[in-house]
Amino acid sequence: MSTETYRRAAETRDVELAMTAFAPDAVLHSPLTSRVRFTGHAELRPLIEVAYRHLEDISFHTDVGDTRTRVVVYTARIGGEPIEEATVVRLNDDGLIEEATLFVRTLPGLVALMDRFGPDLARENGRPVVARVLGVLVKPLLAMVRSGDRRAVPLVSGRGA
Repeated sequence: MSTETYRRAAETRDVELAMTAFAPDAVLHSPLTSRVRFTGHAELRPLIEVAYRHLEDISFHTDVGDTRTRVVVYTARIGGEPIEEATVVRLNDDGLIEEATLFVRTLPGLVALMDRFGPDLARENGRPVVARVLGVLVKPLLAMVRSGDRRAVPLVSGRGA
């Protein structure tokens, strides 16, 4: 096994195939905060289901490293925002992912990810009230980030008026 299975699963949105790429006790570190990690198949499956439900046009362009540590990078869209995600993957002796740490850019894409994933994960965990609250709380942040990206960044870069 290698990152090939992980990549193929994401590009085809195949949750079952994705689960075969992870060791039973695998740990995935959130790109949003160091306070959140998903451990084991029971926690990873809902996350992967939510990811495959919301990410569009996943296309891997980089997979580098050795037999134990790899970095895979893809582009996609979420909520109309382009994202690029780099994942540092650590493989066990069987070639299964034992640890994955995700990094996402751009900021509007990362906040769009939070907007889509947070409420869905809360619902998956039987917390519908939390899902509604998250849905409301993230909207102003998403609006601010999108506005800043469109209006303020060009001013800073010297390409806007």
